Amino acid sequence: MTDALDALLRASDLVAVLGREVVVRLMDISSAGCLLESNCRLEKGATGLLRVRFEDAEYMDDVRVMRCQESEGGSGFYQLGAEFLWTTSPHERSLRRIISKLQGSAVRSVTLERQM
Repeated sequence: MTDALDALLRASDLVAVLGREVVVRLMDISSAGCLLESNCRLEKGATGLLRVRFEDAEYMDDVRVMRCQESEGGSGFYQLGAEFLWTTSPHERSLRRIISKLQGSAVRSVTLERQM
């Protein structure tokens, strides 16, 4: 097992992804994407996995940040416009399957697992 790991780590085409979890507030959602609020600034083009906890279940989809602007009034929050990425077809736990239920509902927990 160690020989295989050593060989993998010595490979010239080794790729790694760093990530971090960012807590966001879901402000609005549509079939194309969503509006999020965060206390972290995220760069345009950043991608990640958006996870939403709703009615005791977790739903998720890949998203890309299309804009990030500071909220008015110097609150220290940022508004993020994110689009859904079609990296996979909508699955059973896809946010795109429950958009109508999420619109106008209080959502318990939302996180964005961002790839750096």
